[in-house]
Amino acid sequence: MLAAGLALWACTKEPASQEETKGVPMTFEISVDAQTKASKTEWVDNDFIYVFFNGLETKYLMLAFNCNTGEWVPFVIPSNASLTDTDFEGLDRTLTAVYFPTMVYVTFDEGQFKFTRDGEEPFYGFYLLQAGKAYEIEGTTVKANLSLEKPADFVQVHVPGLQNEMTSFTFGCSLIRPVACTGVGVDGKIVEKVLQPGARLSGIFDSDGELFSGRLTNPGEAADYTFTLADDSKIYTLKREEKALEAGKQYNFPALTETEEANWTVTGAGDLYVDLGLPSGLRWTRCNLGAPSEIEYGAYYAWGELQPKEIFEWDNYLFNPSGDSRTFTKYTGSDFTVLQPEDDAAYAALGGNFRMPTKEDWAELLNNTTSTWTQRYGVDGRLHTAANGNSIFFPAAGYIIETATYSEKEFGFCWSSSLSSEVYGAWEMYFNSSGNGQDYPDRYEGNVIRPVYDDPELSD
Repeated sequence: MLAAGLALWACTKEPASQEETKGVPMTFEISVDAQTKASKTEWVDNDFIYVFFNGLETKYLMLAFNCNTGEWVPFVIPSNASLTDTDFEGLDRTLTAVYFPTMVYVTFDEGQFKFTRDGEEPFYGFYLLQAGKAYEIEGTTVKANLSLEKPADFVQVHVPGLQNEMTSFTFGCSLIRPVACTGVGVDGKIVEKVLQPGARLSGIFDSDGELFSGRLTNPGEAADYTFTLADDSKIYTLKREEKALEAGKQYNFPALTETEEANWTVTGAGDLYVDLGLPSGLRWTRCNLGAPSEIEYGAYYAWGELQPKEIFEWDNYLFNPSGDSRTFTKYTGSDFTVLQPEDDAAYAALGGNFRMPTKEDWAELLNNTTSTWTQRYGVDGRLHTAANGNSIFFPAAGYIIETATYSEKEFGFCWSSSLSSEVYGAWEMYFNSSGNGQDYPDRYEGNVIRPVYDDPELSD
């Protein structure tokens, strides 16, 4: 176990070394409830629990599980330090413990231990915690028994067989929110980053499949659930009507197989898009997001929101809690200028290489196709025909402000993923019988979305 501990130290980002306060080194007798990892899951070698003594900065304890002895071996981080009796002077004798099913990196900054993974990204998924746990000190021995629990309203979905796939699947459901434990404060409080319901989740491999976890938006209430699994080539959809998912439980879904996808509806990514021979290799989908055919409008979205809605106004816009056009919590002009994947409605719905088009993508389409105002099956819109003979049709769906649809059958408006320099607005492509153009309306307005498929290999 010492070797495992040293390997962990090597890949753990340690706080800057500080001269230790002189004192007597502490020893630790900390046990962990064997039933608290997950249902039907035992602790294994290389399982680690991070222990933070509330009020203590910089140093923390890492427990590594030894399956041969069934014990947890403590390591003090930074690795060249020890926890001494003087470190515990004035502390309130409570601790916070966190377990992740994957390796995370820990840094200490601005009064907080911060967790990151894979290029400084937080880990969204299952974790266990216990905050405010009292511990005892007898002489120079710290004693505690941990009983970790799932975060509030968490649910787990298990899909068997995915570990045999060479591609990476993501999971999405409009009634499940991805959650990341991003840190623990010196006060022992857990810090979370919570994404929109429906943002896609990556899974964690277990013994016979992959596990996806997130927070339910309506635990215990009956609702119509649509679950999607997606890789670069296929989208698998599973529907459950009037299902009441309960917090804290794990649900076992049917496996995906080569010959049969029991209960799953399978859509090939290539069935959704058209090759227009564009210089970038970008493919455009045949239909608007949420539309079953090219002549139907599909769903309307505020810019950066993942769920359709009926009322569009500043007061209910996700990134604008003040209800005006000047204050934003994200996409402020100084953070991001293009929607991140967690706020991209096309990626949330379809996964894989699908996303919303940028302002530049729209310009490429307009510059490399011939656009004609026409009517298909009684629906007005513009037909874009490429030099290779392929075409896509955009129905004139108008837009929505508050609850009223404007310019229906006269104009079409489709969002891009690009923020305008005037941060109250985002770029769109608009069209009517006279032609096409681009503009940046208020972000809260309801527009339709036409996804694109962006596979780097297709541009070769």
